[in-house]
Amino acid sequence: MGTYQNNIFLNEWHNGDMALLQREFGLPADELANVTILLATYVHDELGGEAFVLFRRNGKLYEVNASHDSIGGVTGQWEPEETLLQALRYRLEQGRLGRSADGSNLFADELSFLLTELENGVPL
Repeated sequence: MGTYQNNIFLNEWHNGDMALLQREFGLPADELANVTILLATYVHDELGGEAFVLFRRNGKLYEVNASHDSIGGVTGQWEPEETLLQALRYRLEQGRLGRSADGSNLFADELSFLLTELENGVPL
C-alpha cells in the first residue's frame, strides 16, 4: 500500500488546489483557513456534475456534497457537515459513496485507502 499525501484532488479537479475550491464554490478567502483537504473530486457529464470534498478542520472531519444539472455549477453549495470515519466507511461499503449509478469507481478506491489510513491513526 502507498503512502497517503494530503490534498488529493481527483477527476476534473486532478490538478486542483485550495484556490480551485474557492473559485468553484464561490468561497471567501478565509473560508478554507485551518482546513486540510484530504480528498476533493468533481465529475461531470452532459447531464450534470457531482462534487465531494473531505477535509479536516480543528481536529474534526467534515464532508461537502454538491451536485448540479447540465447548466449549473457548485457555487453556493459549500455546506460542510461534520462526519465520522465509521459513517463514511458504511456509506462506502453498504451504499454507493464514491461510485457512479452504474457502479463504476469515481473515487471509492481512493476514499477506501484514505479511510484505512485514518482508521490506523496515520497523522494527516
